[in-house]
Amino acid sequence: MNILLLLACHFIGDFGFQSKWMAENKGKNWEINFYHAATYTAVFIILAKISLAATIILIGSHFLIEPLSCRWKVIKYIWVDQILHLLIIAAVIFFKI
Repeated sequence: MNILLLLACHFIGDFGFQSKWMAENKGKNWEINFYHAATYTAVFIILAKISLAATIILIGSHFLIEPLSCRWKVIKYIWVDQILHLLIIAAVIFFKI
């Protein structure tokens, strides 16, 4: 997998396609959190043509990491949130998922 393509997918999906409504409400509502995770993952599906296993890993991890920062404030800094997402992407690449 092309790491630059996956990084582009990450930043496009996590920031470019996250609406103001999603950003403001994903920490308050599980459904909206799912919409954000699904939109994020859709970018990978469309642009990087990821596998089903990678799709499940990316949507699941994104759905779980976001509430740690937005809902429960366990993750206090955006850079920690971003490192976690990038580590998941690195694992997908490393394990060739």
